[in-house]
Amino acid sequence: MKKALLIGNYKQAQWHPLSGVDDEIKRILTDFTIDVTEEYQSMKLSEMQAYDLVINYADTLSEHGSPEFAGALLGYVANGGALLAIHNGILADDFPELLQLMGASFIEHPPIEPLKYVKSCDHPIVDMIDSFTINEEPYMFKMDNLANVAVIMEYIYKDKKHPAVWVRAYGNGRVCYFQPGHTSETFVDESVCLLLKRAAMWCTHELS
Repeated sequence: MKKALLIGNYKQAQWHPLSGVDDEIKRILTDFTIDVTEEYQSMKLSEMQAYDLVINYADTLSEHGSPEFAGALLGYVANGGALLAIHNGILADDFPELLQLMGASFIEHPPIEPLKYVKSCDHPIVDMIDSFTINEEPYMFKMDNLANVAVIMEYIYKDKKHPAVWVRAYGNGRVCYFQPGHTSETFVDESVCLLLKRAAMWCTHELS
């Protein structure tokens, strides 16, 4: 069975505590043995390489990250690792190298409301996914035009489409950003569960 490392924050989280979300991710990603840690700031590359997948649900890496962690994560992915960043896992403004890794930076989000998610291109992750609607924060992004990302799903907000799920290669590794996930309630939706499962499979080369 493959191994995944889920990073996040519990009591120190201001906006996105890992409590509840951790259980949902474990319930969905049954093909993985998942270790959970808050002590990721001092992780070494050699420790990270023990995992087939790193799942980033850190409340905000700008506050809870470190240069050591940023360097280890970059090396991990570049050398063939897999990164799945969920919702707030993109909040890393103090580490531009991580924003470049993820292919975009967060700008803002209006209040939570029902958002419709639609496929934006053909890709193995979304092959079995139909359009769906959930209550979610409409995260908005500035995309990195040099990162060569492929946006595979979008959400509709005020009659305009915005990137929701995208993928990219980074060195020998794979990165997927997954915008849904503000609370554990997001992961109750069956379409979200299937989408997350397939995203993890693609990151670890189970889907080509």
